[in-house]
Amino acid sequence: MIGLIWITRAEPTQGQAPAVQPPQPQLITTPPVSTQPRVLAFTLTLSAPDDLKVRQGDYVNAGDVLADRNRERSGLQAQLQQTQISLQRIQSQQVLEPPEPLPVPPVSGLPPVFYGTQEAAIAQIEDNIDLQKRKIDLLGTMRPSEVPPAMREHEDRILEKLYRDLELAKAELKQAQEKRAHQEYEHSLSMARRAEEANQQRLMHSQQRQQADQQRREKAFQEAQLQVQIETNNAKLLDLSTVRSPYAGTIRRVKWLGQSDNRLTVEITLAIGGGSSPDAFTIQPLPVPGPVETGR
Repeated sequence: MIGLIWITRAEPTQGQAPAVQPPQPQLITTPPVSTQPRVLAFTLTLSAPDDLKVRQGDYVNAGDVLADRNRERSGLQAQLQQTQISLQRIQSQQVLEPPEPLPVPPVSGLPPVFYGTQEAAIAQIEDNIDLQKRKIDLLGTMRPSEVPPAMREHEDRILEKLYRDLELAKAELKQAQEKRAHQEYEHSLSMARRAEEANQQRLMHSQQRQQADQQRREKAFQEAQLQVQIETNNAKLLDLSTVRSPYAGTIRRVKWLGQSDNRLTVEITLAIGGGSSPDAFTIQPLPVPGPVETGR
């Protein structure tokens, strides 16, 4: 806008003192108010060229999507879902404590030692032998005519049989003693086996508890690993947030800056303002206003 200020002057009459000459009209100009839009530049990191959703010359409204890493986000979301499923599966697993070992059946004790029957039989036979000997001795004191030879032979055979019975009774006693010794040996073996079984059960139970503790540690480690993966994926998803235009304007330029570590870098120049007309391609950055000029 140009403002004009006009100032008039009066001529002095004859006989009057000349008046002070006023200054000439001045033309004052002010710089025009520019309607050119501002220009903003955005540097974006993309995974693939199709992550960029605008092209040079596109008109965008405030909030329109400039870039969105859809494929990478979908992959991360799939990984996140699978990791969460794995975490839930591991958390649902229970590590049970091993049951206490069953008590080993006790070994029945041996009956008391008893050889009364065999010892009584031996004592009885020995008494009979003594009695038979006295009987034979008595026959020896008698005259031969008073003792028939057959009687003497008969009594001798009775004594011999008593000696055989005595040997048999002693053999039975010895057999009973050997049987008892064998029973005691078998009993000691059974006691040793029971003790070994109890020791093996305690050892097995201890190993099972150690295995349960190891399973709990592995379960906690796997849960921690999966939790870290979930947090990492969430952080990556936050980093993959959709880039939206903060202002309405025209995409003045799209410049690909390069690639590093499978990441593309692009610079978008947005001319704020303007419209969706074909003239949007010729929008220039806002010029710097010049100094105020004064006309004469």
